[in-house]
Amino acid sequence: MKELILASNNLHKVEEIKSILNNYNILTLNEIGFTDEIEENGNTFEENALIKARTIAKFAGKTAIADDSGLAIDLLDGRPGVFSARYSKEQTDEKNIEKVLFELDGNYSKAKFVSVIAYVTPDGVEKTFRGECHGEIIFEKRGNNGFGYDPIFYVPELDKTFAEITSEEKNSISHRSESLKKFSNYLREQDNED
Repeated sequence: MKELILASNNLHKVEEIKSILNNYNILTLNEIGFTDEIEENGNTFEENALIKARTIAKFAGKTAIADDSGLAIDLLDGRPGVFSARYSKEQTDEKNIEKVLFELDGNYSKAKFVSVIAYVTPDGVEKTFRGECHGEIIFEKRGNNGFGYDPIFYVPELDKTFAEITSEEKNSISHRSESLKKFSNYLREQDNED
């Protein structure tokens, strides 16, 4: 089984990525002994994902992947965007949601979740794969599944928020599943060329 190092210790992300890339041995930062903080100072999801993957590929001398993802709300000019996880002062899911709803001030807005997977090899191959899931923001939290902004991200086709669907349903339609499918196809093409 091929090995990939995932530049994350976020248990929710690790779980989602492992379940979608289940034919790979995915190692986390804890498992390779990486304890430093990686400064995500890029302006785009692509830049931040590459910063993380490059750092880990260099540290471990092995192929690394990283996900940078977040919520982009039309009415807020794409915010919270790359700052999704640290949007509020307290940087908790609860406070981040409160800040978004406060800024929307009761106004309806379309939104999208974005995920970018960066792939970096020790010999310098770098690729990014972007996935998006479109929906809208609702003003009452619904559901107990998921994490982050899931309770207020409503998908009209399902008539549910991300927090109301099962992880299997989420893995079939989410922004992360789309970016990971593109990434999986790329890996399959590389394997076929070998």
